[in-house]
Amino acid sequence: MPKKFESGLNSKYPHLHKQELGHIRLFFYVNLLLLAGASIMLILDFLDFFNTNYAPHILSFTGIFILIYFFLREGKKNTALNLLLLLPVPAYLLMISARYAIFPPESSYNFEVYLYAFGLAILLLLSEKPFQIITYLIVTTGVLIGHVLFQARKELYFQLLWKESNSFHPVFLYLLIGGLGFLLFMAYHLKLLEKKQRIHSLRENQIRIFSQYFEAILRFTTERDELGERIGYKVTYINPAFEEYFEVRNSEVKGMPVHLLFQKLFRGEIDWQSLFDPSKRMKKEILVPHTEKWFQVTSIPVDKDNMICFFENITSIKTTITELGNSKHRYKLLLETIPDIFFVIDKDGTYIDYVPKSDTGIDKQAAEIIGSTISEVGFSARMVKQVSKSIKTVLVSDSIETIEYALEVKGKGTCFFEMRMVKLNNDAVMAVSRDISKQKFAVQAIEEARKKAEEADMLKAAFLQNISHEVRTPLNAVVGFSNILLTDEVSRNERMNYLQIIARNCQILLHVFSDTIKLSKIQSGVEKVNNQLYNLNGLVNELYRQTAYEKGQLEKDHLKIFPVMGNDNPKFSIVCDGSKIKDILDSLIDNALKFTEEGEIEFGYYLMGNSQIEFFVRDTGIGIPEDQFDKIFDRFYQIDSRMKRAYGGSGIGLSLANDFVKMLGSKIKVESILGVGSRFSFVLHYEPGNSHLKIVR
Repeated sequence: MPKKFESGLNSKYPHLHKQELGHIRLFFYVNLLLLAGASIMLILDFLDFFNTNYAPHILSFTGIFILIYFFLREGKKNTALNLLLLLPVPAYLLMISARYAIFPPESSYNFEVYLYAFGLAILLLLSEKPFQIITYLIVTTGVLIGHVLFQARKELYFQLLWKESNSFHPVFLYLLIGGLGFLLFMAYHLKLLEKKQRIHSLRENQIRIFSQYFEAILRFTTERDELGERIGYKVTYINPAFEEYFEVRNSEVKGMPVHLLFQKLFRGEIDWQSLFDPSKRMKKEILVPHTEKWFQVTSIPVDKDNMICFFENITSIKTTITELGNSKHRYKLLLETIPDIFFVIDKDGTYIDYVPKSDTGIDKQAAEIIGSTISEVGFSARMVKQVSKSIKTVLVSDSIETIEYALEVKGKGTCFFEMRMVKLNNDAVMAVSRDISKQKFAVQAIEEARKKAEEADMLKAAFLQNISHEVRTPLNAVVGFSNILLTDEVSRNERMNYLQIIARNCQILLHVFSDTIKLSKIQSGVEKVNNQLYNLNGLVNELYRQTAYEKGQLEKDHLKIFPVMGNDNPKFSIVCDGSKIKDILDSLIDNALKFTEEGEIEFGYYLMGNSQIEFFVRDTGIGIPEDQFDKIFDRFYQIDSRMKRAYGGSGIGLSLANDFVKMLGSKIKVESILGVGSRFSFVLHYEPGNSHLKIVR
């Protein structure tokens, strides 16, 4: 069937769901096939191909098929179904009429039952009206009873089993089939009515919510021609906020073409077609020049034919941003005249920001300082102690601390600096030294604070927690065994065993919540790469202790754990996002522990030249099929459902690791042999961590 022809049929039933539309399409094709077969037989009959004249029988069927075809094409499904009431006509000609019957009238009852049952099956599948089915049953049963009364012997009228033909009474058989079919239909029909009532209730709630929503909402639907091709969009609803924003009424614009509405609202000043895409969600900011208002337009496709657009008035936000930009420019000009050096140091002694000045003689750039701690830039132990003490004093008492120190500056020799610390926020202090612009640093600090505030808001808005099987199962275990412990019939050994089960399931819950939070951060775009100096050997040791503990919790003490450190220096550090590297290795090690029953697990890093480092995790577990190497990184993917039951897991650990590796600019390499084990690895470029300043006093 041509695609446009099928689309034309679909357009006649836009209110039906996909499954119901599939039933209509099946009925249409079957009817078309029967019509074609009847037409061919009619032609053959006219050509005297058959010994008997079948024209009346074929014409009776052909007439029904043609009418059904016509009404289905016009979108009149119920009328097409009502035509099934005409089936007794060809049944009469085929099996009852003394003149035209092909089958002997006295023995064709079962064939008549089959014919009526075929029509009943179509009604049960497509009809939405119980009365329509009842009417069909009454008509066809009446005809069948008449057939029996006129053709069968009187002694068979009330016999349930006809022994001569070794069959049941045809009326009883048909009523049994019809009754069972009708009962099934009513059960389904009642569920369908309940579902429609729920849908209606949901739609009413949606309209009520939309009407109370404080931002403007526009809902519109796709208009299609008789071939199913899109010809435009039509407004179906606007909420009171939309009416207030744009001074239009729902009664005025409902049913209006969308392009006319946007032309009225925007006066041709905005390309309205760029505001939405039927295939994906979009968000765009627009300025309506004649109103001087900014709007953030969010378009969401509900389905292939319906769209919802949210218009959020962001004029005040845009005004604030403009004023902030103007203020930033003014402060920048002012700060450039002040020759002071500014630092931002957090409560742990890590430099968050540093602004160099060329006239100070210190040629170190911000990238060389930021991320380093006060102990890594060359300060003496006494100076580190003094700075740490001053930071704590400033954060606790909100006072100003002053420290004098000397640095060896290239070209100038020993230079003295006065560092004044003032509380910036609850987690950081601002240190001001001479020869760096204090004002410039203040602007940068304000900008940094603004970005962090925006990121915090995004995190709050994006955080979604999805309770799944992996949460309910351990939670049920905790609740269940806790209730058992409340009884007096539990022995000491059993109590200890139950407490261990509770503790283990609590750890599982914490792990699931941790993965869910990380996933929410990635999906909301909050997660960023934060490079700073990080001790790799300390990381490997920490993971070793953690893995040793977890294998005991999993009752796998027999497994051997081998940490690998590519550099023997205990303080070997590189500039990287150590937190993400730890999360990646933690997920890979957790995966190795889960799927390794015997043997060993090895993890750590190797140095590859001066600028590359390889991190890896190797195990002797069950292995992974080669065709699954890419799929295992899909979220919630398990190689098969039996593994999920046997090993558990939320299915997002490897996905999180893969996302973090991509954020770091690399890719996870998988090497595995079934029954032998697996090796996961990734390579990063790194910068060696060296001190930047030499302390002379």
